[in-house]
Amino acid sequence: MSAAPITVRVAALGIAIHAINHVLVLVFSPFSWNVGTVFHLIHAPLYAALVWPVLLGKNWARILITFFLGGQFLGRFVVWVMFPSAGAHLALIGGWALSIVVLTLLWAAGSSRRHFRRARGRVQTPSAAEVTE
Repeated sequence: MSAAPITVRVAALGIAIHAINHVLVLVFSPFSWNVGTVFHLIHAPLYAALVWPVLLGKNWARILITFFLGGQFLGRFVVWVMFPSAGAHLALIGGWALSIVVLTLLWAAGSSRRHFRRARGRVQTPSAAEVTE
């Protein structure tokens, strides 16, 4: 197995940070059983479990984390309205930024796209446009 490119490693780190954040939200917030609590309890291990497959170049993991981050991205708007404090808003803005960075690194970077193609067994010769990137 070849090492994952830096873009994928940084994206995997971002996924791990999201997983840790899901735990920290439960630790530092007043605990109560609600939809958010269940969401964080379920998604923390799911995010953590996707770090290794993403590093290995498993395309299904890239698609699944995209789905999770997309849903979480939209859900933050609900949290924004429900918790109008400046601290909550700063955390939400940080989460949005991290999600955008992770998704950009996983999908837009040419080295990431090649990494996920190689893992599927379709090694392709880079085109002239990709070589000049």
